[in-house]
Amino acid sequence: MTDGRSTPAWNGRRAARALDEVKRKGRARGEPCCICKQPIDYDLPSTDPDGCSVQHVKSRALFPHLTWDPANWSPAHLSCNKAEGKTATVNIGHTSRQW
Repeated sequence: MTDGRSTPAWNGRRAARALDEVKRKGRARGEPCCICKQPIDYDLPSTDPDGCSVQHVKSRALFPHLTWDPANWSPAHLSCNKAEGKTATVNIGHTSRQW
């Protein structure tokens, strides 16, 4: 950011706590992967390709200010998350004028 503020990197204890929160809520709600819509085995380790990871609904690259916002987190398979890359996974909306 150019205004002197910065967003902490996505790593360490803070990221581990975010993953725990996403897993807890996802398991309780029975949420599928937000990318492929298939079930997630929340008991698998997060290093397993089919394990749960935190998907930033609006990409960290485009929306760095939402990196640590829990409302921007959804559960996703690790493999889906890696394949998705740095793109947003949701349609942010349409302009008032359709082309």
